[in-house]
Amino acid sequence: MIHAYIGDGKGKTTAGIGLIIRAYGANKKTALIAFDKGSKSYRHSEFTVFDKLGIEYYVTGLERMTLNGKFRFGTTNEDIAEAKRGLSKVFEMLNRPDIDVLVLDEILTAMTYGLLERTAILDLISIIPKKLEVIMTGRCDDEKLLQKADLITSMNKIKHYFDKGVQAREGIEY
Repeated sequence: MIHAYIGDGKGKTTAGIGLIIRAYGANKKTALIAFDKGSKSYRHSEFTVFDKLGIEYYVTGLERMTLNGKFRFGTTNEDIAEAKRGLSKVFEMLNRPDIDVLVLDEILTAMTYGLLERTAILDLISIIPKKLEVIMTGRCDDEKLLQKADLITSMNKIKHYFDKGVQAREGIEY
């Protein structure tokens, strides 16, 4: 089955991680590939839990936080290369018989913002084994691509404290 957790609201990654924890609790083998989440200045707290539980994960992407604490927008050739590195890892993992649940965190955002080609994501979807549960997260409004999903959940922003200037907080946003 293919899940798509989309939208401009908070909770897409959190939902994917929640499914990893649920599957882990049911003795399923889980893994996560995070797109565009590389950083030297901070570490996403969920990876600390994954380390303790022995959950396999791979992080791609370059630093997005600037020295003044602001988010770096835009796309560089290096960002694209990192996303392609993540996509290569996905293709490696798709046919591993030991993985039951694979979360592709922010893969849809990577496509939406031009880090990955839409055709590459469609190619990926076309070869997902039936036995594998794949969760794709991120911002995406590509109807043709989303039609390939068996489940779509949209997290929509109604109100967000970021709009008032609240910075990302450890343990809440990362």
